[in-house]
Amino acid sequence: MKCDLLICGGEVVDSSQGLRGVRDIAVIDGRIAHAPDLMETVEAKCMIDARGLFVVPGLIDLHVHVYPHSTWGLDPDSIAAANGVTTFLDTGSAGSYSFDEFRRETIDGSRSRVFALVNLSCTGLLTGNLGELRDRRYADVEGVKRVIRKHPDVAIGVKIRASDYIIGTGEDGWANLRDAIRAARESETWLMVHIGFCPMSIPELVSELAPGDCITHCFRGDSTPIVGADGRVYEAVREAQERGIHFDVGHGMGSFCWEIAESALEQGFEPTTISTDLHQWCINGPVYDMPTTMSKFLQLGMPLEKVIELTTIRPAEILDQQEELGTLREGTIADITLLEPCEGRFRLTDSLGQHRTADTLLRAAATIRGGELLPGGGSLAGRHLADA
Repeated sequence: MKCDLLICGGEVVDSSQGLRGVRDIAVIDGRIAHAPDLMETVEAKCMIDARGLFVVPGLIDLHVHVYPHSTWGLDPDSIAAANGVTTFLDTGSAGSYSFDEFRRETIDGSRSRVFALVNLSCTGLLTGNLGELRDRRYADVEGVKRVIRKHPDVAIGVKIRASDYIIGTGEDGWANLRDAIRAARESETWLMVHIGFCPMSIPELVSELAPGDCITHCFRGDSTPIVGADGRVYEAVREAQERGIHFDVGHGMGSFCWEIAESALEQGFEPTTISTDLHQWCINGPVYDMPTTMSKFLQLGMPLEKVIELTTIRPAEILDQQEELGTLREGTIADITLLEPCEGRFRLTDSLGQHRTADTLLRAAATIRGGELLPGGGSLAGRHLADA
């Protein structure tokens, strides 16, 4: 067997196939080839020694800001390798006025795969620090629909930040939310709603949403949490999840609370996806990267297989890319992440400055996008294990 890339001896964890075990992964022409058996002779142009590492489908971050011209935007290629992320979903950094430029300058020129949600505000986050929908004239339903029609391969949905200092209070707040819902329905896509200091209650908000829509920042603790005053997850939230509303973590600078996450998990409420909400104000803490965010859920007792599921195949399904992404099935795109489990004592911090100590910290050892080993980060560089 001849292949372009051979990943040897790693512990493969692929939730899409219910697979966990030590095996080799071969890549030919940018796609996953059949796993070579022990008796098969393999000639590889490049070989990676993955002993002691987890080999998983390329991580998918369902909430980032990678439009460099927006208020918080990062360059996707500068963060991909260190994050182990091969696919990003930018969540509303660009609105109708700037989406063409976002695609031309960032999405099309990026080695990373980037999808995007279109902000209801025509300005997107170019003026996000001012409250992009405080003036109702910026709500641009027709502009959102026009962008999605023009860019259906990358513009896959709608975003609104439903905080009172962003969308207003009272009728203005409701009007903006309903405009975002209308934009999603009339474009035949879906809506992601950022929660926090919402002008409506969480039960009221989720009652307006439809299957396929998404609540992000689901474990925030300082404002509008998914739990009531008694600490119990709202019954309306459980019912919403049962009818197909997704709940995304979206850690970010202010949207992940240890106590809320722990309580929800103990009550049997799991997020649909784990994401970072990575932007320039949280990349140096408390978020840092996707593996650190994943490590927080390991610390909360979530099994590794579930953490991998919520960062690979589940976001792939939301993106409607599950036939090609979030999996290591033979014949699919060779997006692969190698994770190094570091053992020790590690301080992990939530968005409220609260610390917990973890015994395991995941780090991205290497990131492979379409069969190509990405440069610029990862603990695999220079790693050569001596045989016993």
